[in-house]
Amino acid sequence: MKNKLVISIALAILVVGGVIFSFTYDTKEKDKGKDKKKADAEINWMSYQQATELTKKKKKKIFIDVYTDWCGWCKKMDATTMKDPRVVEYMNKKFYAVKLNAESATASNYKGTPVSERELATRIFKANGYPTTLYLDEEENMVLNLSGYREAGELDKILHFLGEDKYKTQTWEQFVATYVVE
Repeated sequence: MKNKLVISIALAILVVGGVIFSFTYDTKEKDKGKDKKKADAEINWMSYQQATELTKKKKKKIFIDVYTDWCGWCKKMDATTMKDPRVVEYMNKKFYAVKLNAESATASNYKGTPVSERELATRIFKANGYPTTLYLDEEENMVLNLSGYREAGELDKILHFLGEDKYKTQTWEQFVATYVVE
C-alpha cells in the first residue's frame, strides 16, 4: 500500500514535470523561430534605377553600397554588417538600399542622364575607395559619402542619424552622445 502511494506520487510528479518541460520547451522553440526569422532577414537590395523610381512613389532616403568584386573589406561588410538584424530592419524601413559595382559598365541613369554604374560611382558620387557607403536624400542629393568598412553598431548609428533627419538639427557628436540603441 505504501509502495503504491509512493509510485503514484512519483508518477504524478513525472507527469506534471513533463507538462511543464514541454510547455517551456515549446515556448523557447517558438522564440528561437522568431529570432531565426529576424536573423535570416535580408536587406532589400535593388538597382539605383529601381530606388529612384520607388522614391518618386514613396519618399525614402537612398543608401548606396559601392563595391568591387575584388574588394575583401566589401565582402566582409556584406557577410557581417549587412547581415546584422538591427541594420537589416532599419535599412529596409527607412532607406532604399542599392548595391553599386564601381567597375560595372551596366547602364544606369542619374537625374535623367544615362550613365554606367562605374560613372555613377566614381564620377558622380566620387567613390574613391571600397567599400564606400553613400547616403542620398529623397531628391537624390548627396548627404554623406563615407569610405571604408563599417561595423554594424557604427552603421546603425549612421543610419539613425540620417534616417531620422537628426543631421539637420544636430552635430554628429551631439547625436552620438544621446543615441540609445532601440
